[in-house]
Amino acid sequence: METSLFEKKVRWADGYILVYSICDRASFNSVSRLIQTIRSAKDYLNADKVPIVIVGNKKDLHHRRTVLSEEGRLLALNTDCHFYEVSAAENYHSVLMAFQGLVDRMKDGKLTAKRPLGLKGIVKSMSAVFARRRIDSI
Repeated sequence: METSLFEKKVRWADGYILVYSICDRASFNSVSRLIQTIRSAKDYLNADKVPIVIVGNKKDLHHRRTVLSEEGRLLALNTDCHFYEVSAAENYHSVLMAFQGLVDRMKDGKLTAKRPLGLKGIVKSMSAVFARRRIDSI
């Protein structure tokens, strides 16, 4: 059986954040397929324990919502993933919490003994990304 290019690309990662738009049903539908693809591509004995966080983005556009929060929570529950609903446009704190949730799952699974993880590193990276966006838009 030949491995797809996507499967080859996801094998190196220790954890995954899958983001969909709450305003786009197709993006939500693709998340469950991605979870199965990721888990089948990983070489773990317990592939069902691969750290995955599902993020519903664009929470600020609730008036255009086509995917209910409950649907995201149910998908996360059924696939043993963590779930967050965020608005990257309004602030990055909720985005930071989603990344911290992934880091916590990775630490719990002891999958990343090769490099240190921590909140300070994530805060620094997220601050750099959002600062760059503000500078680029000026």
